[in-house]
Amino acid sequence: MTESAALFQRQAENTSIFTKVQTRRGFEYIYEQVRNAVAEGQLKPGDRLPAERDMAQIFGIARQSVREALRALEASGLVESRLGVTGGVFIRTGDPTVVSRAITDLASLGALSHASVLEARIILTSDIIRMACERATEEDFQKLDDDITFTEQQSKTEAGLERTAQIMEFYHILASATHNEVLVMLTDSLSQIVHLRLNRAGPKPSKDIAKVRRRILNHLRARDADKAIAEISRHLKRLEKVLVEAEKTKELGLDASS
Repeated sequence: MTESAALFQRQAENTSIFTKVQTRRGFEYIYEQVRNAVAEGQLKPGDRLPAERDMAQIFGIARQSVREALRALEASGLVESRLGVTGGVFIRTGDPTVVSRAITDLASLGALSHASVLEARIILTSDIIRMACERATEEDFQKLDDDITFTEQQSKTEAGLERTAQIMEFYHILASATHNEVLVMLTDSLSQIVHLRLNRAGPKPSKDIAKVRRRILNHLRARDADKAIAEISRHLKRLEKVLVEAEKTKELGLDASS
């Protein structure tokens, strides 16, 4: 065992960070212990975990179980592997995209109903608009303006209308105008779900989308949250109706344009 690993083990024993595995599914036990140590502040971002063989000795378990635990921790976004002489497995800094991916995966697996996602989008976006009306700066409004102008240009071509990823950028910028990173993260998560549905179902965004967004921006600049919310709620409900119809058409194997 290396000197650093020995020190790590002594610290673990003294502070009761980890205990030897007492279950057959050892990798799950390791996974939970590392997560708990992070949650309790005993392990912090940037901390390096011991080498695989040393962890096996610390936990009293086979190295294969340690590998499985590290893979699970990395997949969850809690740790990251770095190569090279100074490499190893480290506790990651916070990554909000982990939450976004988890929500998107749940939707892809059918665990989230379309109605629930729509309701969440309307509620979240309404609160975002109210907050943006209070906090948004002229720079925030200009970013929205630039995005709408770009959408107007894209809507003049068929290819441009198919760029659903860019069309979803509007919601990211709108959420950013609240200056609340959690709201941005949640918005991006829900937008990703809609983006995937748009790509699968195939309906082209309405050519009126830029006009709708321009009206929303005008209401925001006037700090009229109620009118902006009413406008965007109507738009989101229309979009959901189009999506549902397109998905039904695709399930029946029909041409969406027929």
